[in-house]
Amino acid sequence: MNGTVLDNPTIYRQLVGGLVYLTVTRPDIAYPVHVLSQFLLASRTIHCAAVLRILCYMKDTLFHALHFSAHSSLFLQAYSDVDCTGDPTDRRSTTDYCLFLSDSLIFWRAKK
Repeated sequence: MNGTVLDNPTIYRQLVGGLVYLTVTRPDIAYPVHVLSQFLLASRTIHCAAVLRILCYMKDTLFHALHFSAHSSLFLQAYSDVDCTGDPTDRRSTTDYCLFLSDSLIFWRAKK
């Protein structure tokens, strides 16, 4: 494994817990937060770096929102993808799909 084991993982656990709470309104971070939550008992410095990267992403995208023009035509498009045994850590399949209303992403889901 990369990185050293954290001496005191309390801050890591609190940050991941806060990010889990944020996934209710920010589904774009749901999958990486889910992966990081698997390492609460054996967290390492590389996991802390990933949490800090997510926090920087949250800061940079704080004011992003969906925008619909009054003149755009509203059409719904759906895309899906399946990756059979693509996760190298546990060899489980991943299914994901997304829905667009015009050019705006309105729903996204990834599931193991």
